[in-house]
Amino acid sequence: MPITPTYRVQCDVCFGHMDGEYDTREDAQDARKDLGWDDPNGGTACPEHNTRPSA
Repeated sequence: MPITPTYRVQCDVCFGHMDGEYDTREDAQDARKDLGWDDPNGGTACPEHNTRPSA
């Protein structure tokens, strides 16, 4: 049985996971940015812990 990697996005603060699994790292990175989980300090943060000012 082949091993198939999946990628998940995890908050650096609370270690919670964003819903969804992705087939490639690039897909996970795109979803992270699209759903607002990219922190301007270079990390990954859920909306509750994100330091980005809200629009």
